[in-house]
Amino acid sequence: MYNKMKRFPLYVILIFAFLIQLLFLDRVNILGVKPDLLVILAVFFAVFFGPFTGAEAGFISGLLKDIYSLDTFGVNSVLLSLTGFIVGGLSPKFFKESKLTQVLLVFVSSVLYMIAHYLVSSLILKIAYVTLSEYLYGLILPSSFYTAMLSLIVFPVLIDRYRLKNDAEYL
Repeated sequence: MYNKMKRFPLYVILIFAFLIQLLFLDRVNILGVKPDLLVILAVFFAVFFGPFTGAEAGFISGLLKDIYSLDTFGVNSVLLSLTGFIVGGLSPKFFKESKLTQVLLVFVSSVLYMIAHYLVSSLILKIAYVTLSEYLYGLILPSSFYTAMLSLIVFPVLIDRYRLKNDAEYL
């Protein structure tokens, strides 16, 4: 069974994360690669609160990205919403308390989201400046790895914040 979450705190967290992304994480890059805090949050809310909350978190995250970016408006909203919904639908099949599972879910979700973004943007704009393989090895995999490593910090903070651990886990 999924946990319940009110919308207002969800929106506040996503807006706050977006500001952290803009003000700090965009400046903390390793070899030109930046982590994506909004993907982490979409996956977190999908895993612990279900597919509909994951889709909503993904939609709001994508909307914030769409408003700020020069990208085709709506692509991020739709793709992150789908990412949250799919991860939330699959989450009962995983042991979500496992750090390895959390990192792998964030990594795979980030990779698939970025590949889908590349393909949709290429179809809409009918132009691609780099090939998918160049984009995959040059940006997608390193960025997804960095994002997954950041989730090792974000997930425990949010799990503690929402008291999502079972009492037996404290023993």
